[in-house]
Amino acid sequence: MIFKNAHIYRLTQSLDITGEQLDEFLGERAFTPCSGIRPSSFGWIPPIAQGDFVHEVSGCFLLCAKREDKVVPTSALADILNDKIERLESMESRPIRAKEKQRLKEDALAELLPRALPKSKQIFGYISTTDDLLVVDTASSPEAEMFLNCLRATLGSLKVVPPQVKSKPTDSYTHWLRSGKLPDNFSLGDQCDLIDPEDSSAVSCRRQDLNTREIRSHLDAGKICSKLSVIWHGDLKVSIDKDLVLRQIKVLSSDDSVEEDIDPIAQLDAAFVNMTLELSRFLPELFSALGGETRG
Repeated sequence: MIFKNAHIYRLTQSLDITGEQLDEFLGERAFTPCSGIRPSSFGWIPPIAQGDFVHEVSGCFLLCAKREDKVVPTSALADILNDKIERLESMESRPIRAKEKQRLKEDALAELLPRALPKSKQIFGYISTTDDLLVVDTASSPEAEMFLNCLRATLGSLKVVPPQVKSKPTDSYTHWLRSGKLPDNFSLGDQCDLIDPEDSSAVSCRRQDLNTREIRSHLDAGKICSKLSVIWHGDLKVSIDKDLVLRQIKVLSSDDSVEEDIDPIAQLDAAFVNMTLELSRFLPELFSALGGETRG
């Protein structure tokens, strides 16, 4: 599975665009590295080195964004700031006010940013025009929002919403754990997060049998399940949280090995097609298990 995580968004209006048109739009917001005192940068890069900004396979557009942030060590910033404060207090023989300290901090940061080392990360996503879905491969909600906002700015408009289901996910997860009975084709995995809605006390269970008296005792004490690992059709294992964010996606029958004698683009195409097909089958069954999807 290419993606290990998935923030899922439903397109509320079908995206009427070709791969060539989308490639042109993305090129206008291509990634540019941080320079000078610019602390961060976010833009599009080709998902395949030296390729186009869009890799299209079977009606799905694979995209890749790059995020770069300049990392200024906290200790270095504190040292320069303290030095500036001491010098100013010595020159003017008075304590420095809070607003002045903030200005001095901004000056110190401006001095350090040009010398700071950049830290970068690639974030992949795909658009399925057939299923009206946008899927972003990140476990971080802020990163998913950055990807979404950049895509929206690139296209000028992009109407999407997280999937809306009729049943409250935490109620369903809690019921599945308590009863040990899951909808057809689903079975319990080996992880869950339990939280008490009254005092926020929490229990995280990892790599253990979830169909036990110990788990049920936590539920009887008033805890609810906010994240649950499930296995679909005995092969796709995934952890699902209360917002339907998918994490730790894994095909149990796959070893994710790379065959060196196969063309890397052909290998990517095959893996991408398999992943999008798997998610196009899994997501409707997940939404159905949660009471069905509602679309405004």
